[in-house]
Amino acid sequence: MVSPSPAARLDPLILGLCFGVPVLFALVAVILPQDNNWDLRNYHWYNPYALLEGRMGFDLAPSQTPTFYNPLLDVPFFLAAQAFPARILSFLLGLIQGCNFIPLFLLARRTLALPAGATGVLAAAAIALVGLVGAGHIPMIGTTFYDNILSLLVLGAILIVVNAADLLTAGPMRKALARVFAAGALVGLAVGFKLPSQVFAVGVCFGLLFIPGAFMRRFWLSFVCGLGIIAGFLVTGAWWIARMWTDFGNPLFPYMNHIFKSPWALAENYRDTRFIPTSFWDALTFPFRFVADSKISSEISFTDGRIAMACAVLLITAVFVLARRRAAEPGADIFAVRYLAAASALSYGAWLAVFAIYRYITPLEMLAPLLIVAAIGLWPVSARARAAVGAALLVLVAVTVQINEDWTRKPWGPGLGGRFVEVSPPVFADSSRTLILMAGLAPTAFVIPSFPPEIAFLRPVSYLVGPDHSTRFVETLKARITAHTGEIFTLQPEWERHAVRDSFPLLGLAADFEGCRKLPNTLDNTIEICPVRRQP
Repeated sequence: MVSPSPAARLDPLILGLCFGVPVLFALVAVILPQDNNWDLRNYHWYNPYALLEGRMGFDLAPSQTPTFYNPLLDVPFFLAAQAFPARILSFLLGLIQGCNFIPLFLLARRTLALPAGATGVLAAAAIALVGLVGAGHIPMIGTTFYDNILSLLVLGAILIVVNAADLLTAGPMRKALARVFAAGALVGLAVGFKLPSQVFAVGVCFGLLFIPGAFMRRFWLSFVCGLGIIAGFLVTGAWWIARMWTDFGNPLFPYMNHIFKSPWALAENYRDTRFIPTSFWDALTFPFRFVADSKISSEISFTDGRIAMACAVLLITAVFVLARRRAAEPGADIFAVRYLAAASALSYGAWLAVFAIYRYITPLEMLAPLLIVAAIGLWPVSARARAAVGAALLVLVAVTVQINEDWTRKPWGPGLGGRFVEVSPPVFADSSRTLILMAGLAPTAFVIPSFPPEIAFLRPVSYLVGPDHSTRFVETLKARITAHTGEIFTLQPEWERHAVRDSFPLLGLAADFEGCRKLPNTLDNTIEICPVRRQP
């Protein structure tokens, strides 16, 4: 009888980890309260409904600026929510999000000189797990932000490159170009789904310029990777860009409208720039200031020092490398370290310049523990010392994580939690001749799919539009209100009645707050619907 090889004996352990860890995160998703985040209430629920039912142009910006985001990524969630109870749907979300463990685990095994056998497997698993318990990722488990789902595409692209080290540096050029094209295509898919993923397109593509090898070879690898990014983007994003250009004359509508000057919006940028550093010193110290105050980059409060620690370790490693004091027997693959460091630094720099919103660098949060250990692997000290320092820093990262807020959650309903979103709209005398206005800035568009489909929803007050603006959007909105001959209602949280009082007179309207009725729903019990009358 032939005994199994050591590798074969490890297969059940590896398979168990790659199956068990995602299931663990799926269970976390249903242990935590149900997702009820601002973006879900604003557009993750409405936008796929609007796409599937062809409501673009029928409703006018009910989910405010995000009405014009690519809804493709939201469609599977919306359709699944029609078939599965809330807890099952959250379990599935957590399962997918937990699958980030797999590329992180494989990257650790490929990058680091780990001990043979189960010890090395468990070490790689520990590094991957530390990557997944970041203060940015944990609050997003079971939520609809998708940054920790698109991370699968980004990490997958990086894994393709790192796994092809020998091929990319000295293998047949045709095969090498095919490999980087595939990596680029994965990132391009992510960019098409969600434009902020573009920062990782920068890192994955231009990081290839920093791998070992002749410059022209690295140039063509980077160039073809860029072509792959374009190809992936064409699959998931080009159709929406084309629609925005056709409908509004701005492919990124309403963003960068100071450049495209679409008549439908003001000639403004509309981009959220509140977190972007305003000086060189602020940018240089950003990751370290972030440890002390996460609110400089995030809407919620937490503490996580992994990115600052990765920056510090990489700087120390760079000093050793420049001084030609690298380890004689490195504890990490040189190709992998160079590419991971370059791709991460470039992605971080692009993110800092364009967004500086922490959620958008979720893949970098996940990679940070591996970056720390891999960079230490080049230090000119003993292997035992490198292992001790790396382990100590990972423990420090993990135990100092503090999560002070979440992204707004709600208690589960009975049983399996009911449906993810439940709304009980009122009965209208003639829904075909009913118009509903949405005032204020609160996210309320999630209620629309539960109303009769013949009712149009118009939002005259939002981040995008105000009744005193001189844009085609406002002209269209006013014309629709003027031409309407049936009943008009306004829908808003009770605490935002001031938006109705301030803006409706500019539209020749007034709300009858005495006739308001609460709108029963499972996400926001402050929403009301009130009759509106025309002013003489």
